[in-house]
Amino acid sequence: MKKRILVIPDAQVKEGVPLDHLKAAGNYIVKHKPDIIVVIGDWWDMPSLNFYGKRMELEGLRIKKDIEAGSKAMDLFLAPLKRLQARQKKNKKQQYKPRLVFTVGNHEPHVRVPRIYKDHPELEGMIEIPRIEDWGFEVVPFLEIIEIEGIRFSHYFVNTHSAKKMPLGGQIDTMLKNAGFSFVQGHTQGLKMGKHYLAGGVCRLGIVAGSFYQHHEEYMGPQGNEHWRGIIMLNEVKDGSADVCEISLNYLLRKYL
Repeated sequence: MKKRILVIPDAQVKEGVPLDHLKAAGNYIVKHKPDIIVVIGDWWDMPSLNFYGKRMELEGLRIKKDIEAGSKAMDLFLAPLKRLQARQKKNKKQQYKPRLVFTVGNHEPHVRVPRIYKDHPELEGMIEIPRIEDWGFEVVPFLEIIEIEGIRFSHYFVNTHSAKKMPLGGQIDTMLKNAGFSFVQGHTQGLKMGKHYLAGGVCRLGIVAGSFYQHHEEYMGPQGNEHWRGIIMLNEVKDGSADVCEISLNYLLRKYL
């Protein structure tokens, strides 16, 4: 049977940003019941550990609050699913239990906190990192790859043809050519999609979807924030191909709150 996979792009959760779109996404899950849900990474934003920020920008930011913000947002996102499962259990109905997959991104505390420990070993163990597994996810470590129905998922992919092994970049046709396989990644804001149809009926699918949040990022300026935001449903997934349905943030908020 062909699967349906829901992809949740980078949520970039931090203290003080609106989160009702995550509740809407949870309601969408309960309504449409995808077989697999893939959170593509950078769920947490962790601005307190932004190594690219200036010292003045980092002053007063709290690591604990950053971690708590992402954890509370995960509870909000999964709440509709948990309520449905509780009702089904009470009524002795077969429970809807989608497969949950989380590909760790570079902003996650699971990546950024160990960097702090490396530079300041005296702090090791002082920062509690949430266990993503406790929410029911299979966790794919940063830059490791998981293949599902012929499509490879990771927070982003490295261009193996690059001498410095830089991330795949460029137009989606170039990314598909350099990758050589079907893939879905986050990391880059906006949305890029493409398909290559090869001899023998082979189809390669490429998707870059890296923005599922309502707030604007100050570093991107007044023009850089006007990009696509939403979630992606992959229908009829098999052998590396799928029918792609994009669900914009505006549509999700209008229909599922």
